[in-house]
Amino acid sequence: MTGGEGAVAVTNGGRTSCRIDGAGPPVVLVHGLQIGQSLFDAFRRHLTDTFTVVTYDQRDRGASVFAPEPYTIDDLADDLAALISALGFGRAHVLGTSYGGMIAQAFALRHANRLDRLVLGSTNRFPFDPDRLPDGVRALLGALEAGDHARARDLLARLAPAAARSGDPEEETPESASERLVRRFAAARGFDTRGLLGSVASPTLVVHGRRDATIRVADVLAMAEEIPGAGVLQLADAGHAWENERPASAAALIAAFLTGSD
Repeated sequence: MTGGEGAVAVTNGGRTSCRIDGAGPPVVLVHGLQIGQSLFDAFRRHLTDTFTVVTYDQRDRGASVFAPEPYTIDDLADDLAALISALGFGRAHVLGTSYGGMIAQAFALRHANRLDRLVLGSTNRFPFDPDRLPDGVRALLGALEAGDHARARDLLARLAPAAARSGDPEEETPESASERLVRRFAAARGFDTRGLLGSVASPTLVVHGRRDATIRVADVLAMAEEIPGAGVLQLADAGHAWENERPASAAALIAAFLTGSD
């Protein structure tokens, strides 16, 4: 399957919106919690001379369409495996950032035969550190943990009404947008790969912005330490969103790792 912006693949009972650019070994970019594949608009173009670059919208983001039902990070990892298969690739490099880094970890554990090299950016082995979250976000996660989705929807509508919107604004109400983001928050509740990453066999690079206020550098280094042979790339003058803060220089360093020339 080929195509640029607007391609669609059938995956695990849903329809995944994706984009394929460039030529060379495939690398799939896995976006974070709130923003869909457009997260990589600036970053993607610095890889397409060397790689076939795939971006896609996960469940409840962008133009992808799945049944409105609960799911887990493992389900999202299985969606990624189904997408790679649907696009006709036997294996692919995978780069996941933030929430997408959780999906990439689950993918490495569940679908090792589909993975070439792995890049984990701005991510952790467990989902949320309450001590580093604003009070409103902490309250939202508490509501999700308690299963109080009505309160979670209300909190989300007050915290980030714009961030909750995705897809066609004419076809989606604010309430349905909130439902989608609530499901994404809820999917990460049971995520925890501590003690499991020692089985990752693929060459791995862990990328972290030194100004990242969301993920503790100690947690990043602990994650890298658990993965056999993992390298660590710390980017100066970059925070949690290094793929947009330093797209060209970060892409060059990551491309060197993916090609084995680092």
